[in-house]
Amino acid sequence: MPRTDASSARLPIAGVIFDCDGTLVDSEPLNARGVADLFATDHGVTLDARAIEAEFRGGRFETMTRTLAERHDVQLANDFTERYRQHMYDLFERELKAMPGVHDAIQAIDLPKCVASSGPEKKLGVALNSTGLADYFGELVFSAYTIGAWKPEPDLFLLAAAAMDVEPSACAVIEDSDAGVEAGRRAGMRVFGYDPGGAIGHHPAARLTRFTDFNDLPGLITAAR
Repeated sequence: MPRTDASSARLPIAGVIFDCDGTLVDSEPLNARGVADLFATDHGVTLDARAIEAEFRGGRFETMTRTLAERHDVQLANDFTERYRQHMYDLFERELKAMPGVHDAIQAIDLPKCVASSGPEKKLGVALNSTGLADYFGELVFSAYTIGAWKPEPDLFLLAAAAMDVEPSACAVIEDSDAGVEAGRRAGMRVFGYDPGGAIGHHPAARLTRFTDFNDLPGLITAAR
């Protein structure tokens, strides 16, 4: 059942900001598998994709790869990121799925909507197009790489709110990671944490409502308006 971590007055929600990886699309296992694949190919290092996902979920790609390279005492090739991205595009086009119920939830939420993700622009495009989600958002898709600011900083969410012409305090953020929840908190937004696996930690200062099924989200948004 959904539950709210912090007690606070409910805000009138007038716009909804969706994270992409792990929220709209089931990409986190594929992202981690892609990193593990390249470490094995390039360095003969065997990594546990599930452990990578758990440790670095919602974080910055460059921080993850630098940490893993230092931990395993390897030097990443100059084209590592480029090859990783192409590998991910191929995986996404073959295997990526939207999260269960997400299409119906988006259609049922009759409010301005956008996407704000820590992923690069091309990756976002491939993810949204390959899962049939792109048409819901049009041009309102924002990447941390465009502005050079990553979650948990609030900048990306504030940019998204301004693009929808909605006050930050009237925005709902749909997130699946601790970094995203914290970014929403810093932006002064209400956060709905998609948390089917219990990956989101304790955030007593955030206006956070957890849910595990996208079929519940439209009702939660309506109740918060």
